Amino acid sequence: MNDRPAITVLMTVFNGGRYLAPAVESILSQSYADFEFLIVDDASTDGSIEVLRSFAAGDSRIRLLLNDRNKGQTACLNQGLREAKGRWIARQDADDLSLPGRLAAQWAVIRSCPDLVLVGVNGWIIDEKGACSGLIHAPLHDSGIRWSMPFRNPFIHTGVMFRAGEGFYDEEFKICQDWEFWSRLAERGRLANLPDRFVAYRHSEKSLSHASAEQTEIESGKIVSRIWLGRFGEELVRSSLLASFRNGLTSENRRIFWNFYGDMRMRCTLGDTRQAAALHHMQTAGGIGGKNISAFAAELLAALRESPLWSLWVLRERLFMKSQL
Repeated sequence: MNDRPAITVLMTVFNGGRYLAPAVESILSQSYADFEFLIVDDASTDGSIEVLRSFAAGDSRIRLLLNDRNKGQTACLNQGLREAKGRWIARQDADDLSLPGRLAAQWAVIRSCPDLVLVGVNGWIIDEKGACSGLIHAPLHDSGIRWSMPFRNPFIHTGVMFRAGEGFYDEEFKICQDWEFWSRLAERGRLANLPDRFVAYRHSEKSLSHASAEQTEIESGKIVSRIWLGRFGEELVRSSLLASFRNGLTSENRRIFWNFYGDMRMRCTLGDTRQAAALHHMQTAGGIGGKNISAFAAELLAALRESPLWSLWVLRERLFMKSQL
């Protein structure tokens, strides 16, 4: 490994359990090899440290930072950023998986687009047994990502790669620290998500965000309000409406939300936001499901009007989801 590798893969661990070894292996098996694997263990008590030491003994790219007391994930992320040697930082969570071509694909895009500051990917959702349970669709292009920023987090944290030396996570945020960080990185350069599915995000009801729904909403509200003020030069007065979009629109507030969304989009000067708007309609349709067939169909038609080819691709992916992972 070079003294200054191109990439530092940063993982934080606290009691990684049975998912830890596969997560580590998914990075060590990457086709792109010029990286250091910096792992911060936050005083695990379940044997994770022994697992990590075993991996480190067999691969010189691994560098371990072992905390003697629990600091929390955000503090550990910043600890890793301060120690990282790479020119770019790739995130990997201790219960998720990266497909073998992930780092190579992101690095190729970064080499070809020097103004990029943050590159994400699309992904799968897997359950606690590793079975595919859903798809994560992200806005792909800079304008759509920026338009999406106040509505939902437009990146999968476990799949991002960002330029080193551009700041740190805000330790006030314990759950949405990634979304808050992206909102600041957006001020430094161009953003992108690759259309390819390069990560498998493990959905667990025991995860931090699910266990602290109230705190998640508090942090989300702070992020959205700040982005909104910067975007439109005014305080956000419909914060509850945006929260309802994140949590799933109902038949009562769907029309109100989309009228508001359309009004704000008319004021948007970011460029082409059609794919992002189609994505938002698709996400709403997914939340409605079979509860209201007419509303579900209306959202799909709205997505198709916004971005026909992309929407058809999404529908095809969902139709054949189980056979693709």
